[in-house]
Amino acid sequence: MSKLTYNFGFALGVVAREFWRAMKKSNIRPADQAQAKSHGLLPPPCVPDSMVREMDHLPAMVRAKGVDLNLWYAANTRVIEKTTRKPRSRGKAQQLTPAAC
Repeated sequence: MSKLTYNFGFALGVVAREFWRAMKKSNIRPADQAQAKSHGLLPPPCVPDSMVREMDHLPAMVRAKGVDLNLWYAANTRVIEKTTRKPRSRGKAQQLTPAAC
C-alpha cells in the first residue's frame, strides 16, 4: 500500500466519522444570534481632572516618595571616560591580500 493510498483512506475515514457523528446528534438547534447589549452608564471618575493632569507630568517616584530627580540622577549615574581605539595594524591585511590573488 502506498503512502498516498493510506493518506487518502485515512482522510476518507475521518470525513465519514465526522459525518456520522453529526447525523447522530439529535438535539441540533440553530445558533443563537448575539444581541447587542446597551452598556450601562459608567460611574464618574473618582479622581478630578486636575489631579490626573498633574499625575501625568510627574513620575511616580516623585509623587510617592518626594524624590528630587536632579539629586537622584547625580547620585546614581557616573560619567564614562571614552578611550580612543587603536588603529588596526596594516601588516596582517597586506600579507593576506597578495596571497589571495
